[in-house]
Amino acid sequence: MLGTRFVRLPALRGRRQQASPNPRGARTTLPPIFIGGTGRSGTTITARLLGSHPAYYKAPTESRFISAAGGLCDLAAGRTTLAAFQEGVLGRWFHRGPTRGLHLVLGSGEIEAALPILAEGLHADPWAAARNFARRLLDPPALAAGAQGWIEDTPANTIAARKLLRMFPDMRLVHSVRDGRDVASSVVHFDWGPSDLDAALDWWARRLERGFRACDRLPQDRVLVIQLEDLVLRDRQRQYARLLEFVGLDDHPMMGSFFADVMDPRQAHVGRWANDVPSERREAFEARYARLAADIVARGRPYDSTAGDAARGSTLTTSA
Repeated sequence: MLGTRFVRLPALRGRRQQASPNPRGARTTLPPIFIGGTGRSGTTITARLLGSHPAYYKAPTESRFISAAGGLCDLAAGRTTLAAFQEGVLGRWFHRGPTRGLHLVLGSGEIEAALPILAEGLHADPWAAARNFARRLLDPPALAAGAQGWIEDTPANTIAARKLLRMFPDMRLVHSVRDGRDVASSVVHFDWGPSDLDAALDWWARRLERGFRACDRLPQDRVLVIQLEDLVLRDRQRQYARLLEFVGLDDHPMMGSFFADVMDPRQAHVGRWANDVPSERREAFEARYARLAADIVARGRPYDSTAGDAARGSTLTTSA
């Protein structure tokens, strides 16, 4: 046994369904789990792993409305207005494309019905009002799926760590860390990050440090740092056990199957940078990374600067 804070469930469940109305106001009973880290650091795959356990529901998309800039955390802290938040939750966070956005989880009517309650509660206790609003949106799909808790995997969750703890005093936060070279070589393919490899390395280092700083003031039992390369390749079983113990779950066949079948180095693209970085740029790229990583390690951060070397030159490396 890994510990004593485990949830035991008697049976497997089938395919999860989209949210249904929750007129009785039923609530989930397990602490929310937040997954965060720099973009392209393994937050999605880690959330999918935990979401394969029947106790927890993983939405098919990042919700973003809690920790993203202008979201619930900023609203409760007085850093944005209710009007601006409403515009975001019914606009850019609601429909981010056919495969992204809150529209995959619930209807706009459910959000519109919850907004007046949020507005009223902000005057008395903004953090409780924000918490209740999030639960009004995320508890129903979790309960409809037969789960008793939900997982949210917006990367900004680490930067918003202290606000998340104030909003959800029982929450757990998993900080997913990945070799900066792999992060940079992935980020440059997306329009939301730097398009240059060197700039992407700098971006990764800044975001990683911001996340570490924000998590520094959390109690030790509320935040867990997991290095992606350890979870999928170098230290699989021990890191898997650490993750289960941290969130208070026993192993489960559905989660174990996902870990065995999906959480592998090919799926995680461990060591992709060795194929992605042009040969004429590699020496300068590695030198820049070495300087940035050395600064991170010198600050005592839980980061292994050699993690991305695990698959270099092996058949596990992929450029996909």
